[in-house]
Amino acid sequence: MTASHTSCNCFVVASGPVGQILACPDCGTIHIALPQVSLRLSPDRFRDLSITVAKAQHLLDEARAQLAEKQAGTRPLH
Repeated sequence: MTASHTSCNCFVVASGPVGQILACPDCGTIHIALPQVSLRLSPDRFRDLSITVAKAQHLLDEARAQLAEKQAGTRPLH
């Protein structure tokens, strides 16, 4: 999605150690600003991306927990 005007007047929606999420009330574009990358998405595409990232994080958390359980089960007791 491209902005319908020459410059977005964004406000910060959220900020963290990795970057910022900004929104433009004029054109509705969601901006994801990272140190080396900036994405501009429609609100629907931003929602889709957020769901995908949340699913990936959930799967990674589950895999990490399973690995920790497996490693805890193989350690000899002192």
